[in-house]
Amino acid sequence: MPEYILALGPSPTQRDIDVALAVGQRWFLASAGTLAARYLLALPDDLDVHVVLDSYAWPIDNLRRPRFDGWWQHVRGWRRGPGDYGRLGYAIGYDVIGDPVATNGYYRQTLSLMARRELPDLPMVPVLTYGDNPAGLSVDMLYGYAGVRDDLVSESGERERPFYAVGGLVPQRGNKASVAWVQSIADELAGLCTDSGEDEALCDPQFLGVHLLGSTRPDYWRALESVGLRVWCDNSTPLRQAGFGDEQLAWAYTDAYGLDQDLLHRSRFARVAWWLCRERALCSLPWTMPDPTWLEELPGLQPWVKPAQQAALDLFAA
Repeated sequence: MPEYILALGPSPTQRDIDVALAVGQRWFLASAGTLAARYLLALPDDLDVHVVLDSYAWPIDNLRRPRFDGWWQHVRGWRRGPGDYGRLGYAIGYDVIGDPVATNGYYRQTLSLMARRELPDLPMVPVLTYGDNPAGLSVDMLYGYAGVRDDLVSESGERERPFYAVGGLVPQRGNKASVAWVQSIADELAGLCTDSGEDEALCDPQFLGVHLLGSTRPDYWRALESVGLRVWCDNSTPLRQAGFGDEQLAWAYTDAYGLDQDLLHRSRFARVAWWLCRERALCSLPWTMPDPTWLEELPGLQPWVKPAQQAALDLFAA
C-alpha cells in the first residue's frame, strides 16, 4: 500500500492539522514559503509528524511561487544542525510542470549548492516530469548526477525517502497516456533492478521508491507497486472537498466513516475528518474517526491538540 501524504495547500487552519492528526495522518506535504509550511515547522517536537516540502509548482504559472533562490532559502530554514532537519522527511526538487529541461537544470543547480557545503546533507528528491523519457532514470542512476543513492537508506537499512518524484500528472486526470507513462516508469525501474548485477542496493526495488506528486490514483500507484516499488503519494482532496460542503457529499456520502450528514452539514472540521478517512481507506491505510463531540468543540479549544486530547485520541499510536 502507498504512504499517503496529505497536501495542506497554501492556507490551512491550525485546526485542519489537529483533525488530521486525530484521524491518524502523520505525513504532510507543504509548499515552501506558505502558511502551511510555517505551521508544520512550528509544531511541538514531540509530535510524530513527517513533512515533505515541495516548491509550489502547482498550479501552473503560480504567481505566489517563490523564485529558485527564495525557495532555496526556505529549504535552508529547516536545517537545525549537521544531518538534523527535524521533521523534514525530504524536499522535492524545484520543478517546472511541462518543462523537463528546466526541471533538470534547477536540480543541477541544487546539487551545485549542496556540493558547496551549504547543505551537503539535505534530503533532496529530484523530479521526473510528465512526458520525460523514463530511460533517463536508469542513466541517472548508473552514470548521472544521482549516482548510487546510498543516502536513501539509513544505517539500519530502512528506506528514508523516494529515489524520484514524478510530477505533472495532475492535469492529466488519469488519462490512458499518463497511465501508460507511469507503467513505463515501473517497467524501467524493474529492469534496472534486474540488470543491476552485484549491486544489492539496485537489486531491491523498494530502494527505488517513487513519490507521485498530486495524485493518489490507483492506476498509477498499483502499476508501481506491481513491480515491488515503494510508493508515496499525495493530494489535497480532504481540505479542498471539505470547503465545497454539501455539494460534493451529495454523491460521495456514506456512513462507513461514522459521521452523520447533519454534523457534516454544519461542521467543516467534520468534513475534513470524513474526507481524510475516505482517502486513507482508498489507499488501504488505517484511519480513526475522532469523537463527533470533539469535532464540534474544536472552535472553542486551543489548537495543536493538547495532551488530554492526545491521550484520548491515541495520537501517538504506531
